[in-house]
Amino acid sequence: MRFRTLRAPVCAPLTFFVATALSATAYAQTAPAPLTEQDAIARALGDGVFADRAAGERDAARAGVDAITRFDNPRASVSRGSLSGPGEDETEWEFEIVQPLDLTGRRSAMRAAARSEAEAIDADLDWRAVERRADVRRAWVGCAAAGARVDVHRGFVGLLAEAERIVTARADAGDTAVYDVRRVRVEARTAEGEARLAEGELAAVCATLSQLTGVADARSAGALTVPNGVRQASVERADLTARERRLAAASETARAADRSRWPEVEVGLGWRRVENMGFEADGPQIMVGATIPLFDRGTARVREARGRERSAAAELTLARREVEAEIAAADARLRGAIAAVEAAGAARDDAGRLGAIAETAYQSGEIGVTELVDAYRAAHDAELSIIELTERANLAAIELELAQGGPNP
Repeated sequence: MRFRTLRAPVCAPLTFFVATALSATAYAQTAPAPLTEQDAIARALGDGVFADRAAGERDAARAGVDAITRFDNPRASVSRGSLSGPGEDETEWEFEIVQPLDLTGRRSAMRAAARSEAEAIDADLDWRAVERRADVRRAWVGCAAAGARVDVHRGFVGLLAEAERIVTARADAGDTAVYDVRRVRVEARTAEGEARLAEGELAAVCATLSQLTGVADARSAGALTVPNGVRQASVERADLTARERRLAAASETARAADRSRWPEVEVGLGWRRVENMGFEADGPQIMVGATIPLFDRGTARVREARGRERSAAAELTLARREVEAEIAAADARLRGAIAAVEAAGAARDDAGRLGAIAETAYQSGEIGVTELVDAYRAAHDAELSIIELTERANLAAIELELAQGGPNP
């Protein structure tokens, strides 16, 4: 039996990639319905539970603003008193409404603080959506890379199975040693084990994609490509916006605490009626009062509010520095990963050519089966290396996009 069947067809660049393509086609026929990256993002952001949680937090924040009205609630009271004695019988009725007046602007500052906090919550929810989008993209990239690894492993298994069949036939015919059969068989069984591990990893990684999108047995549609992430000149991040609004809320809270040290004026309107020995008299009455900050002057509350304001300002400054560092790190990783993919591409081409060269040399008796298997393994490892580097490049692009604020979800 001739060994020519191990050689690549003329129309194909190399045997390994032909076997990989055939294995990928067979795998795709049994795989679940895949998701594109954009479809996965749309499903994750459109999840009803995710949207309900955001809507609930927004409603609660807006209700907190509406709860602080321009004026405090008025106080109403009705009283009745009587006085009885020798020659005197007097009854007195009194009705009064007292309204505190926010002349110092304390409640206005509290309402402004609540409004700023509500805006911060809106920004938090926007950032949460950006992070969820990044989570989906990471899951999609991981699932796509795991699927590509399965295709490579299965292609390698198919290639070794064909080699084992032919080498076994040659050994039976006495054209080669039994050692060659066992050497190929060991490599084939090892490759089968690696393929089984890759399939398990595929199911595990894609489970995260299923959880985020709500699609059972979700898989990534399409192959990974080398990204071309660009560092933006300006950065707008929703989490920084949230910190800015919380700083504004802290400033308004400090202003409200400062205004609480001023007396609060109260104005009362009422009606008084007096009955005495059959005579009746009634008429309106007006009351003006004020709370006097005698014992609680609010000094401690002001210090507390000012301290929180300084802390919020410092946190915002530190967060901006961290964002700058995140962008620089993500940009460096992305550039390095893209350069690594480009460098590994040439190595993969060389490794791919080794298969055809080794088959010819083995057929002519110039090399043994060990060198032939090593050539196949080199092409296999080179392809896996490209997948890993491309995955890392995509993950670095996701981190750069996230560090720069991400797209508007």
